[in-house]
Amino acid sequence: MNYMLDKINILENKDAILNGAEEIVNNLLNNEKLDKSEKLMTIELAMAELNYKLYNISGDNEEMPK
Repeated sequence: MNYMLDKINILENKDAILNGAEEIVNNLLNNEKLDKSEKLMTIELAMAELNYKLYNISGDNEEMPK
């Protein structure tokens, strides 16, 4: 985590990045419907979906469901 913080702390928009990450983490931590491993899977799925939406890269040969 320190490696990521070192990279982020030099950016001009670091406060928005840190606040956004904190909001996502708090939202997941407060979600009582998911266990710990499901919370991690949620983050992994969200990262894959965001990557696809930003760069149209899915990591597989099938299209994302709409």
